[in-house]
Parts: sequence; C-alpha cells; structure tokens
Amino acid sequence: MTSLFILFFSIAFLIVSVTKFKVHPIPALLVAGLLLGLATGNSVASVTESLLSGFGNTLKWIGLVILFGTLLGEILAETGGADVIADSIIKLFGINRLPLGMAVIGFLVGIPVFMDVAYLTLLPTMVALSKRSGQSILVLGLSLAMSLTIAHALIPPTPGPLAVGVMLDINIGDMIPFNVVVAIAAVVGGLIWIKSNSRKLIIPNALVKVPNATTANGETLTGYKKIFPFASLLVPLLLMSIGTVFPWEHPVIEFVKNPVWALLIGVCFALPLIGKINFTNTLNSYFQSAGEKCAIVILITGTGGAFGQVIKDTSIVNSLITDVDMSDLSVLGVVIPFLLSFLFTTVTGSITVSLITTASIVAPMLTAGILQPELTAAAIGAGSLGIVHVNSSFFWLFKEVHDISVNRLLKSLSVLSAIVAISGGLLVIVLFFLMN
Repeated sequence: MTSLFILFFSIAFLIVSVTKFKVHPIPALLVAGLLLGLATGNSVASVTESLLSGFGNTLKWIGLVILFGTLLGEILAETGGADVIADSIIKLFGINRLPLGMAVIGFLVGIPVFMDVAYLTLLPTMVALSKRSGQSILVLGLSLAMSLTIAHALIPPTPGPLAVGVMLDINIGDMIPFNVVVAIAAVVGGLIWIKSNSRKLIIPNALVKVPNATTANGETLTGYKKIFPFASLLVPLLLMSIGTVFPWEHPVIEFVKNPVWALLIGVCFALPLIGKINFTNTLNSYFQSAGEKCAIVILITGTGGAFGQVIKDTSIVNSLITDVDMSDLSVLGVVIPFLLSFLFTTVTGSITVSLITTASIVAPMLTAGILQPELTAAAIGAGSLGIVHVNSSFFWLFKEVHDISVNRLLKSLSVLSAIVAISGGLLVIVLFFLMN
C-alpha cells in the first residue's frame, strides 16, 4: 500500500500546485512525475527516461491530429461555415424549439471549433433569435454553452477527447459511439433542467455585448458551398468510425480510419470555403493561427503522457492488483475516473487539463486490465464537464457578454454544468451494468 499512498500524495500535490498555487500544468505534471518516480525507488536517470518516453510516445501523432482539428475549426469559424451549420439547424427545428435547436447547433459546431470562439461566433445569431422569438437570451445562451462544453469534452476530433483516446490506447472509432451516447444523455439532462427552470432564467432588459461577427473574407456562403461545412465536419467522424463498421485489414480502410488522415481529408473538404483570391496566403494565416491556439494543448497533452508513463513504469499498478480485490472494484472502475475528472475540472477550470490529467492517472490501470477502455474514456469525458465557475475563462466570457451578476451565473451556468456531468456519468454507470 506504500506505492498507492505515494500515488495519492503525487495526485494531491498536482491538484494543489495547479489550483492553490496557480502553477502551470506543464511544470506541475513534470515535477509530480519526478517526485513519484523518485519516491518509489527509481533513479533520476530512469525517471527522466520515463518522462521523455511518455512525452514522445504521446505526441508521436496526436500533435498533427490536434493541429488539423484546430485548423478545421479555424476555417469554419472564419469563412462563415459555422454560421451555415447554425442557420440550417435553426430552420430545421423552428422558433418554438429554439433551446433544442441551440443545443444541436452547439453539439455540432463545438466539435471542430473551440467553445469560446464558437460561442462568440454564434452570439449575434442567438441574439437575433431571442428578439424574434421572445425567448430569454439566458435560456438560449445556456442551451448553446452546455452543448458546446459537452462536445468539447466528449466528441473527437476535439483535442481533449482525442488525447484521452491516445493516452488510453483506444481506437477512436470504438470510442466515438460510447461518447456520443453519453453526450446525448448529458444534453438531455441539461435541457430538462433548463426547461424546468426557464421562468428563473429571464433577464429583464437584457444587455448583450455582441462582438463584430463579420467573416474574414466578408462573403456569404451560397449554393453548393453550403455543403462543404457539413462535409468537413461529418466526413472525418464517419471515416474514423469506419474501422468499427468494417473491421477488415485493408490498406484503404487502414488509411482513412487513421485520425491524422481522416482530419486532413476533412480539412480538404473545407478548403473550397476559403475562396480563390489570396487562397495561399489566407490558408497560411489559418495555419499560423491554428498553430498558436493548439500549441499549449499539444504540450500539456505530451506532459500528461509523461506523467502517466512514470506511473506505468513504477510498481504502483502491480500493488493495486495485489492489494485490492478486483471483484469489489468493478463499478468503481467507471466511478473513479468520473470523480477524478469532475474534481480536476472543478478545481482547475480547464476541461482539457482535466481530461489529460485523469487519463494519465488511470491509463496504467487499463494496461493492467482493471478498467474497461471505452467506458473509462466516456466516464472521464462526462466527469470533465465538472462545475464551471469563477476559475473558468468561459464563465467570465459568458458573464461579460450577457452582463449577468456572478451570483446569478453561479446559480445557472454552474448548476447546469454539474447537472450535465451527472447526467452523462449516470448513463456511463447504466452502460456498465448493461455490458456486464
């Protein structure tokens, strides 16, 4: 049990460092990994090798996946592709079911586009819809924010879920169906709460600070070009899932189901949105912007992999197998990852940090056969929805654009985030019992 105590101490050290002392996750993860390795009797050289090996193996291809996913989001946001998706969903659902429509919009747009960017991009449309329908801007805003967060936490090719898949060594195609089902449960739970509390979510004389919503090229997508935003978003998801539907060892299937090539194909479908004028320069600027936005995510992902490698290379997993009755651990195999990621999001304010850190902690248990890979990934994603509050940058963005008091936002956005996390977590437990 000594090794387990050291692991718990290292995790506590990591949480306190990031939350209490505001240490950046990269040095916090590295130092926690170093202390963990040294405390379990390893030399500095062997611990350093474990850290470097974990960092390199994690980023071996996830770096390109995150870059292409971010680039796709950049193109859709800047060319108006995200607006096309949003407008189509609104026409489909109509004015009377706007909260559901906003939730579906957020779910789809939140996959390729960073949630902050997506929310600001869709904000002018949402304000116009609120005025036309008479529905509270807070109801629509919470519906959109909720689904953007859920997509960000659970649905590849968003960087966080992709990183979890890599760190847990799960086929992304096998992971997607579980995460989608859990995400839908989270959305449904959130919508039920919003509908039940809609009278409390009315803002008298609502003030909304709408940013400039014009696209980079100043054009409106028309005609056949409206197909490309949907194709660029859905084709990569279908290609990454094709290995599950057709589990054949064929070179073409091996090629298209690989997340790197699947996302690159998705980017190719988005290229016609850019336009012919200054095409190369515009595309290069999108690459530059995407690289700047995703660089820190890539580095944190690699560092999380380094921390997880140290756990794998110590005797901790063997101690867990020896000291704990595995028959008693069964359902805790999904509860523990859920609670860990829920805790990390609540105390750090970062879903991505929560996903990566939790995955690095539980990955060795998967290697040892203690946990079920796909359910564990879904539990981590659901838990990472956590409680969004004052330590989250999105919390303050939402407050500023809607001019809402902190107290009211804690009673709405923060409570809603907990509801969707618990809704997703409950479905993971149901799936666990159904599968066992």
